[in-house]
Amino acid sequence: MRIDSPTNLPHPSRLNFVERIASVQLRQVFTRNPMLKLFSLFLAFLLWAVVASQQRGEITEFKFSTPVVLKNIPADLVVTDTGVNAVSVLVSVERSLARNINPNQFQVALDLRNQLPGTFDYTLSEKDIAYNNIVNHQGVTVLQISPSQITMTLEEAIEKNVPIRAQYAGDVATGYIIESIRVQPNTALVRGPKTELTDLRSISTRALDVEGLNTDVQMQARLDLPPLVRLVKPEDGFFSASITMSTNSQRVLLRNIPVKFEHVRYAFKSSTTLVNAHLEGPKEVVDKLTAENVHAVLDLRSFAPGDYRGLTPRVVLPNAVKVLEQWPIVDLFILQRKVD
Repeated sequence: MRIDSPTNLPHPSRLNFVERIASVQLRQVFTRNPMLKLFSLFLAFLLWAVVASQQRGEITEFKFSTPVVLKNIPADLVVTDTGVNAVSVLVSVERSLARNINPNQFQVALDLRNQLPGTFDYTLSEKDIAYNNIVNHQGVTVLQISPSQITMTLEEAIEKNVPIRAQYAGDVATGYIIESIRVQPNTALVRGPKTELTDLRSISTRALDVEGLNTDVQMQARLDLPPLVRLVKPEDGFFSASITMSTNSQRVLLRNIPVKFEHVRYAFKSSTTLVNAHLEGPKEVVDKLTAENVHAVLDLRSFAPGDYRGLTPRVVLPNAVKVLEQWPIVDLFILQRKVD
């Protein structure tokens, strides 16, 4: 092994010379061709700015269906027909915002402030589209709305106090009958279109379940409200039904019960205007029933001109009496001719 003696080490003057050479070369790296280096740096910065700008300007499109919400409906009016319940919307958003966009937070809100009764066309625009309850949300552009126009009808709204009629379903226990059903409260204050409430004579409960019933009972009764009809005070919407049972039943056959045709809009021909029915109920009630004080009803409100077969009129009876059998069925032929 060779160990250099002090005489074999580089001379200090030689080291200083090498360091000076290296220092000069390093300075030349930064100072040689300065204009070329500055131009290269400018090109790199320009390229970065263009790429970043393009990324910021990129957009993403969303297409979704959103419900139609009606707001600021005048207090004395009610919407009876909107034509459509949802619309299709196409929007564009900047890519930087796209990942945070939730289509479920879009809403089509139609402002019906100051509208008058009648049928009219509402044209949809960007001002009707809200995202997260904000119209013209920054970064969101509405491109298309389909359909772009909605036809709706507003009618005068009125209030009316209407009697409540109990309905039930099922067969009570053998040997028992329903003697009476009392609903409390026995009336309901409702609100709805004038055309609907004018002819509304009563409101029925949803069918009370009396299957196998053999004792008196009290149960909650829910109302079967017609479309567009609502309780004026929903908080007062609790109704109860008290059902009284009895074993004192009697059956009777009533023949030639007259059929009344209600809400007739067109001339019609009927196969019969009389029906027969086997009835069952408390003896003291059934003994008073005759073809003179009992009638059946057939409501023609929703019948358009045409041929209708196998219809069963509803026999109007006290709550304690039920129909065991009814015949014949009614065939109707409704003409094109309207009647007053």
